[in-house]
Amino acid sequence: MPASQSKISKMPVTDLERFAVDQLVKDFLEFFWSKQHQIVPSAPLLPEDPTLLFTAAGMVPFKSFYSAPDKAPYSRAASVQKCLRAGGKQSDLENVGRTLRHHTFFEMLGNFSFGDYFKKEAIEWGWELSVDVWGLDKDRLWISVFDDDDEAFELWEKHIGFPRERIVRMGKAENFWGPVGDTGVCGPSSEMYYDTQRGGDNGGKPGDPGTDDRFIEYWNLVFPQFFYTDAGVYDPLPRPGIDTGLGLERLAFILQDAPDNYHTDEFLPIRQCVERVLPDDETREKAAFAVNVAADHVRALTFALTEGIMPSNEGRGYVLRRLLRRALTKMQPFGVTEPFLAPAVDAVIEKMGGRYPEIRERGDLVKKVITAEEERFLSTLEQGMAKLEAILDKASAGKRSRVDGKDAFLLYDTYGFPLELTEELAEDRGVTVERDGFEAAMAEQKNRGRQSSFHEASGESVAEYVELGVADATEFDGYDQLTCTAQLVAYCIVESGGDDGRVVDLVTDRTVFYAESGGQVGDTGIALIGDKRLEITDTQYNGSRIVHRAVWPGEESDKEINGFLSKHSRVELAVDEDKRLATMRNHTATHLLHSALRRALGDHVAQAGSLVAPGRLRFDFHHFQSMREEEVIEVERIVNDAVMADYNVTQKIMPYGNAVAAGAMALFGEKYAESVRVVSVADVSMELCGGTHLRRTGEIGAFIVKQESAIGAGIRRIEALTGRSAIAYARDAIGERRSVAELLRVGTEDVEQRVRTLIGEADALQRQLKKDASKRAKNEAADAVAQAEEVGGVKIVSILVDAPDVGALRSYGDELRNKLGLGMGIVGQNKSDKPVVLIVASDKLIADKSITAVDITKRIAKELGFRGGGKPHMAQVGIPDLNAFESLRKFVLSELDKRTR
Repeated sequence: MPASQSKISKMPVTDLERFAVDQLVKDFLEFFWSKQHQIVPSAPLLPEDPTLLFTAAGMVPFKSFYSAPDKAPYSRAASVQKCLRAGGKQSDLENVGRTLRHHTFFEMLGNFSFGDYFKKEAIEWGWELSVDVWGLDKDRLWISVFDDDDEAFELWEKHIGFPRERIVRMGKAENFWGPVGDTGVCGPSSEMYYDTQRGGDNGGKPGDPGTDDRFIEYWNLVFPQFFYTDAGVYDPLPRPGIDTGLGLERLAFILQDAPDNYHTDEFLPIRQCVERVLPDDETREKAAFAVNVAADHVRALTFALTEGIMPSNEGRGYVLRRLLRRALTKMQPFGVTEPFLAPAVDAVIEKMGGRYPEIRERGDLVKKVITAEEERFLSTLEQGMAKLEAILDKASAGKRSRVDGKDAFLLYDTYGFPLELTEELAEDRGVTVERDGFEAAMAEQKNRGRQSSFHEASGESVAEYVELGVADATEFDGYDQLTCTAQLVAYCIVESGGDDGRVVDLVTDRTVFYAESGGQVGDTGIALIGDKRLEITDTQYNGSRIVHRAVWPGEESDKEINGFLSKHSRVELAVDEDKRLATMRNHTATHLLHSALRRALGDHVAQAGSLVAPGRLRFDFHHFQSMREEEVIEVERIVNDAVMADYNVTQKIMPYGNAVAAGAMALFGEKYAESVRVVSVADVSMELCGGTHLRRTGEIGAFIVKQESAIGAGIRRIEALTGRSAIAYARDAIGERRSVAELLRVGTEDVEQRVRTLIGEADALQRQLKKDASKRAKNEAADAVAQAEEVGGVKIVSILVDAPDVGALRSYGDELRNKLGLGMGIVGQNKSDKPVVLIVASDKLIADKSITAVDITKRIAKELGFRGGGKPHMAQVGIPDLNAFESLRKFVLSELDKRTR
């Protein structure tokens, strides 16, 4: 065996300083540097491939090198990779916090070979670093290999000298990795385990049921040596590689002799910060699992938010929202009802900011986002938990082991409970959730909100297309021209044409009309077929064919239209130039807006939807709070600066990988072809986009933000105008200001000050009215108490007062209650279509007789049917009219008589 070249002396396993996480990272990288490995920085959690949720393993940045090692910039590499697994097949989220070893965010130490060394070196170095450098007890190590991998077995037994009785052969599920997808690089693996059970008890082995927390797999050595083909064949790679993953948190747990991963030097301060919100040691002990969950999840949130991934209801953002709400839900039973995660972010930064300075730089943003999300969910959490308990009780009462999917959707839609969170909480009660019903309810909601397509319009039946020629796809020529001559290949007569004539859908072999996609609306214009001039009102995709919806001129019958159109029909197509130009202004401005938002608010801003139409643009984006007025103004300024700079707008076709590598923005979840269209504006913006754009930014003319608003949790919307629409909007605003100035009889420059003065005067008048009402209430209350009835020693005042609103009525009720002594008041509105009656109980009545206003109100509701509710000292009842006041008064007197006997 080669001696260690790292020159690190062995220290006792209890020495936390020697085995601190930062030192372990240093040991690992120094060791593999000595083995001629290139040290590669961690890739972001946000992977380049938009189809992946997160970077979930150390090999993700290197995966293309295994099938093409000649393209790798180095043949050996080592890294400490940030990883996040909280969604998809690799997620063990329900185990996070329960077991010793599961996490959402974790760090994976890895060494990699791309066609260089293979199994012998990987096994040799894994053993050397574990035993010779870190001093792990050889007698507590176990090894697993793939069933058929005799080569790895022999290397461990004969080359390393490891006892064969502690080498376990396992099947494909445990010890064979890949491929990612249907085909690709794959291979067997060998895993290194540490036995946490002391005393030399060798009963059991890795893989046995119930031993997961005893035998900790800390290092996985993967041997990518095959390519799995479409034909189901494992083809040997000409130059196999190595991909290893060593869990840093698990290694620290083992070497620091900690109770679990959550009590290592890096995790413990984060955990302690979470614990501070709990009232005492007894509660902290009971809440250990919840604290583990919160400590784990706040790390994941800190690193993901730092990279600009924002909580939302889709994709990566959905995962983050689920993590945050899971942490809050776990802590809620222990009395945590206020935001508490932001201080834990500080602990994460303190412990990990040295190796990851980016979390220091964006710490304030992370805390703001987390706190905003906490406040949003905590506002409904208590109600949601109560609703969930009711749903689970209903399932138990009905002796059902499943929660109805519609109930689960109600929790999601009304209270913000992600489905997986409901499933986890239900599982704690031994109940499952009907996923199919949930997904059906979700689909139904989406269908209600989805825009109808051509043939989904109300009352419209669809005829079959008449096929005239062969054209599986329509060729689009509209990037560079607005007119063309095309061949008609199919058409469909729509039965409900309306008052303006028959409606016909036309499909041609080529077109200059842009079909609605990517947020840009379909073009309109004119189609000439022979002597017929058709107005095209919309353009849509039907598969890969483009459909022009057109109004047929005249009153021809279906038979006559069928006779007119044929496979010989040529169609002259002309796009409405003014509308297309207006649409292009808005589309290019949308790209500038996206860039401006990222500059003004941060790189976390990402597109969540858009609409590009001739008259306006709408841009939805991920952001955690409303924009301040100065931020809106700054965004508007940045866009207009780009407009006035008159930058060149370029449109290029290039390979998808090259585009992303060059910095082009791609949308998560979108499926892109091998070749993509890249739209660039100088060094301001670069996006993958198939829409139509201007040649220069100066053609936008002007850009005005009309409105900024919220459309959902964590999603904002900007509506803006360009060109003539912006000018018209500005002109209208100037006209309205002039009209207001005339009404106020001031100059336009003095409008704001005059309005502020009037508002101040109105506020002062309102305050005076309230004072007068309060004074009047005091006098009237004193007079009413002087004329009070008495039942069983309790004073009863019943009176109708001129209260314009419920606020004034409550003021009167408060005055009356304070003057009653031992008494109750019945106070109603004298003039109202739907009068409100207050029942007020004095403090002495509540204390001496245990009679409360809310109890009386409940009796009123039960016996008289008048609905109401409130608090012990004051409750509110609605009555249909003033005639009901007397019956209510008599009922209260009777009720008090019973209670005071």
